[in-house]
Amino acid sequence: MRWLALFPFLYVPAFLGLASLLQGTYLFSPFMTWQRIFVRLLAALGCFLAVSCFERGDHLRRAWLWLGVGTVVIMTRDLLRLFPGFSPQGIEPQAQVILTALGILSNLALLGGIWLLARAWKMAAITLPGGRSGFGAVAVITAVLALAVVGPGALQHAREVAQGDWSALVLVVSAVVDIVTLCLITPLLLTAISLRGSLFAWPWVLITASQLSWLLYDAAAWLAPSALIANVPVTEVFRHLAEVSLCFAGLSQYLVIQQVRRAVSAPAR
Repeated sequence: MRWLALFPFLYVPAFLGLASLLQGTYLFSPFMTWQRIFVRLLAALGCFLAVSCFERGDHLRRAWLWLGVGTVVIMTRDLLRLFPGFSPQGIEPQAQVILTALGILSNLALLGGIWLLARAWKMAAITLPGGRSGFGAVAVITAVLALAVVGPGALQHAREVAQGDWSALVLVVSAVVDIVTLCLITPLLLTAISLRGSLFAWPWVLITASQLSWLLYDAAAWLAPSALIANVPVTEVFRHLAEVSLCFAGLSQYLVIQQVRRAVSAPAR
């Protein structure tokens, strides 16, 4: 499990190394495009693998299902951008409506999944470390960070919508969803800490890493949108880390449940 948790942090340097080798060639642009789609696909596969290990009606099954659906929808949006009429260079009004709708639906689905995961500690009667005071302190810190990082961008995009640029609506919704989602890092992180030392902690560790990566993505997009690492935008680095972490969060959830079931079904000696 430790090696599984390290994989996202090994994947990103490999991605940067390959991107650096392709820099300046005709392969660089398609590589970056398909890499984004590939990590979305990995994240979706991880989520649906987690879905498969739970029974219908299970709280965690619904959580992973929403995360998987949200990832598939945003991946569909990325794929549509490859077609004429949907590309940023010659996008048509109807195509913009479709892309905006997909972006909003994806953000809402992902928020639903994180919300359900964040409530899992209550459903399982897990005692979080620090009590109410500790929970409140971490919640305030994450809320302040979320507002500081995402708030300015949300206001800017809201002004663009007010001026008639409806293509910015998805960015407003995304920013608001990011603020709420980032605030939910608190129960995710405290659940991971509460379960430390057990196999059950690993999905929560990785899902928390994914959400923290999105926080860093938003910070980079606002503070240093043109910053590069090995000729790759910093935002892409954090996007890849977030998606691959989500993939392995789902995979670790699947492996943990399967291991528990094998232990339960093993004959007593």
